[in-house]
Amino acid sequence: MHHARGNEALRVELAEAKSREESTAGRLHEAEGEAARLRDELRLDVQKEELEREFAVEREELAADYQQQVDDTFIFGYRCCMKKNGIKRDTPSIPQGEEKKLHEKPAP
Repeated sequence: MHHARGNEALRVELAEAKSREESTAGRLHEAEGEAARLRDELRLDVQKEELEREFAVEREELAADYQQQVDDTFIFGYRCCMKKNGIKRDTPSIPQGEEKKLHEKPAP
């Protein structure tokens, strides 16, 4: 009879150990899932940073291109205006005698 009680105690202990093992395995599985989720999150963060960097570079290039177009348009407009008004050079050409008269003329 004493022997049967010992077997029962062993069976209970074995069942408890098995239950602890299953719960540990469950926690391990959860931890692995969490680790995988964090790895994915980190990978996405890195991808996001790379995209933001590329976007910033692209934005700077676009701004430079836009400024170049603005400058080109201004110069083109300036040249058209000169051509339309028969101006050959960018600097005004005032006959020598006239320039002196302009400087001496009292301001209105």
